[in-house]
Amino acid sequence: MKSWITLLLLLATSSQTYAALENRTCKSCHPVIFAEYQNSIHSKSSVYKDVVHKAVWDKHPAKAKGDYKCAKCHTPSDHDVMRGKSKLTDNEIQRTEPISCQQCHKIESVEKHTKANKNILTAKPKTFFSADKALKGTKVEFKEESSFFGMLKTKSGSPYHDIDYSNEGYYNGDSCMGCHSHKQNAKGFTVCDLEVKQGDSKESCISCHLPQVQGSLANQKESATHAFHGQSIHNSTPALLSKYIKLSMQENAKGFDIFIKNEATHTLFPQPLRLNQLRVSIERDGKSINLKTESFTRVIGTDGKPSMPWLADAIISDTTIKALETRVVKYKESLKKGDAIVVKFGYYVVNPKTAKKLEITDRSVTEFIVLSKKRFEIK
Repeated sequence: MKSWITLLLLLATSSQTYAALENRTCKSCHPVIFAEYQNSIHSKSSVYKDVVHKAVWDKHPAKAKGDYKCAKCHTPSDHDVMRGKSKLTDNEIQRTEPISCQQCHKIESVEKHTKANKNILTAKPKTFFSADKALKGTKVEFKEESSFFGMLKTKSGSPYHDIDYSNEGYYNGDSCMGCHSHKQNAKGFTVCDLEVKQGDSKESCISCHLPQVQGSLANQKESATHAFHGQSIHNSTPALLSKYIKLSMQENAKGFDIFIKNEATHTLFPQPLRLNQLRVSIERDGKSINLKTESFTRVIGTDGKPSMPWLADAIISDTTIKALETRVVKYKESLKKGDAIVVKFGYYVVNPKTAKKLEITDRSVTEFIVLSKKRFEIK
């Protein structure tokens, strides 16, 4: 009798663990997308995988109290933490799927709030939202039909979930705005605001960060392409986004101008830890002449001095490039025939000065990332 009770307990524990790891079910039908997800920022958003998030949490005064309040965006799949049933702990969910497939695909709407927006998940069981222009406005449910007296059976849809293609937020990017819009600190100061202008462009969060790439969507449904789910401009995918930064050069009587056209629908790198830079050099007679580096950043702080985000109550300076803006940087250096102007536009995940204060040494964070590069020949 005891052995049966033990077996039942083990099965119950096993099923609970399986259910907690939501992506396991997704993996069986969507292996390509699942593999991409492993390298995405969504799979590494917890303090146990994101060195920046960990560094900030380690310095935050709330850590001493165990009062972790970042779960709704950084680890929504850890339901016990979300519901306040447990403190933040190092577990498999935190390390493998802090933001699971379900957490994004169940967002029915986004409530707008001053402090931070809120994701509203659908209450309908086994219903996921997705985007497909060919199926827009429809809902695909699992069906199994028989013909020829039951000898032939055909199946359509997914046996694991229904797919609703009618949610506009998955076409215009509004479904991303629960976590990627703005955030205020405890002082009511807006620490970060992407100032998104999706309605002013044909582009959106979806078209830029989830572009169509080669590979089938699912095992049961062969398709030539699928929405890329490995989004993380900090390591493997800056090339996907470089096309939204247009660099051009124009000579004038006093030197030359570099034009930076931001075709993204949001401000570039407004997060308080980022540092965006334009680096320009002249190649002449086999030598490289480095010109001034232009920085674009949003500095926040207290009493006129930079401070950590949770302490800040004012903007000290803001030179970030806004959505759909073209910024001009002027150089007074005279050019000669045969010169080449090399332009690099990129950023640091964390400003080197701030990284030092946060004791961050990880090279993926401390090295300059080139987002776009162009060479102009002077003839």
